[in-house]
Amino acid sequence: MAILKHSEFSGFPVRAVFSLIVAVLSACRATPVPTLAQAFQAKGDPAARAKAFMQVAVRGRESEKLRAAFLWGLFACDARAPVAGLAGFNVARPDGGRTRLAARRLEEALEASRSPATAWTVAAGAPWLSDDGRAHLRLRGAEALSLRGETAAAIELLPGFGTLRREDVPRALVLVARGGDVAGAQAQRRLAVEFPQQLAGLASAPSLERLAAGFTEGEWAVHARAWLEAGQAVPALRAAERAGSAGFIIAARASLRLHRPSAALVWAARGGKRCGECWVERAEAQRQLAWGAAPKERSRTFGEMLGSAVRASEVLPVTDPLRPRAELLQAEALVELGRFAEAAPHLAGDAVVSQARFEWVCRRLAMLGAGALRTTGQPAAELARSTRGRRLAAFWLARQRARRGDVSGLEALATSGFPDLPAQWAARVLARQGVTVAVSEDRSVVQPPPAWAGDLMAVGRVADVVMGWRADLEASGGPSPGWLGLVRLAEMPPLEGISLLVRGEPRLLSGPWQGLPRDLMERYLPLPWRSEVESAARRAGVPAWLLAGLVRQESAWNPRAHSAAGALGLAQLLPAVAAETAREVPGLAPTVDLFDPSRNLILGATLLARWRASFSGSWTAALASYDAGEKRVREVWEAASRDDGPTFVEALEIPETWDYVHRVVLLAEGYRILYWPEGKAYPWT
Repeated sequence: MAILKHSEFSGFPVRAVFSLIVAVLSACRATPVPTLAQAFQAKGDPAARAKAFMQVAVRGRESEKLRAAFLWGLFACDARAPVAGLAGFNVARPDGGRTRLAARRLEEALEASRSPATAWTVAAGAPWLSDDGRAHLRLRGAEALSLRGETAAAIELLPGFGTLRREDVPRALVLVARGGDVAGAQAQRRLAVEFPQQLAGLASAPSLERLAAGFTEGEWAVHARAWLEAGQAVPALRAAERAGSAGFIIAARASLRLHRPSAALVWAARGGKRCGECWVERAEAQRQLAWGAAPKERSRTFGEMLGSAVRASEVLPVTDPLRPRAELLQAEALVELGRFAEAAPHLAGDAVVSQARFEWVCRRLAMLGAGALRTTGQPAAELARSTRGRRLAAFWLARQRARRGDVSGLEALATSGFPDLPAQWAARVLARQGVTVAVSEDRSVVQPPPAWAGDLMAVGRVADVVMGWRADLEASGGPSPGWLGLVRLAEMPPLEGISLLVRGEPRLLSGPWQGLPRDLMERYLPLPWRSEVESAARRAGVPAWLLAGLVRQESAWNPRAHSAAGALGLAQLLPAVAAETAREVPGLAPTVDLFDPSRNLILGATLLARWRASFSGSWTAALASYDAGEKRVREVWEAASRDDGPTFVEALEIPETWDYVHRVVLLAEGYRILYWPEGKAYPWT
């Protein structure tokens, strides 16, 4: 019975297909009632297995019909019979993560079988699909038809633009633009205005320059904002210059992205004194100027920044989404001016917490204002929302109290079972070598797959379980031990699995590590190429665990990693820097393959050792230089009296570099504890 061949069902209503199946099987009433156990044992290709589960779904026990129908749908899709697959899913009515799984497999079957537009339309009408799922299926079908040259059918299949997610709109516009009629020309223009990067994918479309020739000032403003959202500040600035008054703010923001604060000030000033958004951008420009100024000039510029931020708060309505930004800018200026008690209230609002620089400002408040805030009753520890922020604030307050003889705060950090920098610094003040962490040798207990996954596991569909289970976990939101089971089941590469492990066990990220199972820690801190790491570290005079921590942070052990800046391989090396460093390594050619793990690690270790030598043996300064280059780090190093400790690290004025040093030190200590316990604890010398 060839009921699974798509050619026999092209354009055939699904209800009629199902009725035919029922009629055929009803003629065989004398046969025994099929069971799931029998279907699980069925052999043959996907079509044969789909037929076995279909028989159970139609004629089997009521308790087994829905389970069998879902497997019928999956195997029918494997057999490139999407109509039969849809019939199975319509009986099963999947929910939760199984809905996403069924939709994905149905989409793949429709595409692989080169189904006509009618089949995609029928599939999109499935009662178990969400509205978003219907829109996605129609869009994907339209793209498949367009690739086959069926442009008119593709456009007809497209869902309404109002049903699409914002990120899917340009995909639909590209399809309409290929139509070549009036609607196509309108789609081309809209792409040029709102999605200029996607316009390049249209070979037959007019050039962007030609389409832009007729832009209104309002369209230029939208166009400029689109470039800015795409991270392209240069074309954003050019477009903003042609947008009239609507482009002033965009031009200011683009200038700030290009680190041209003086130009940003000019643009923001053109918006007028009643423009709250303009005052916010002025404050941002003055912040950039202040951090780039000589120390003697900073107070004056931070004062100007404070004035602009205050003015922004006065002009902006209370409910304006820019108000939290203005509050944070006020707080940062007040902290840098030493007015710590005034700064703290500006950091207390819930909306301020979501601002990008919130943690940076909190940690500056913790470091600079520890003594003053002790007497005001508003310690930074109460403001910080991240674990690191709270622990840094606790360290500075504990150090203040230790000077009066109370070391309990330092003791609490040093014995917390989490070897981050606050704990390491506390241990050093207490004249101890490192932070002790004991992991458990018991195997971690992970949550098994959900009950519905049992049938899929029985037929070897592990990838399907992973897809559906992941959808369930994402829908539930928040941490869940299920993520640990998912990572183990999927055998994910580190780059993908690490972030999911944290969702399963938040202590991996925020501590404490004390008592966590070793096998879980080893999945969080994997060590591929151990022998290459040890060889490169030995050759360069770098602790192996430090090199491992650096690589874990840089590439998550992806030897083919390629950054937006052009850095390559495990240790993320720029080709020019790698070629220069290679000249220092005997026997290593200047044009080494940076995707080769061994050579990449040797160069990364050599570069790190070079930075350390230039900073009097400081590993933290070497790490900061590895991330940001020597010049900016050198200024902070000298200002901190070349002290390899909290004063230097917390004075790093580049948030990304500050975070990098904290992360790599923590990861390196984790690697030492797991793989090289005989090695010296931080500071490793």
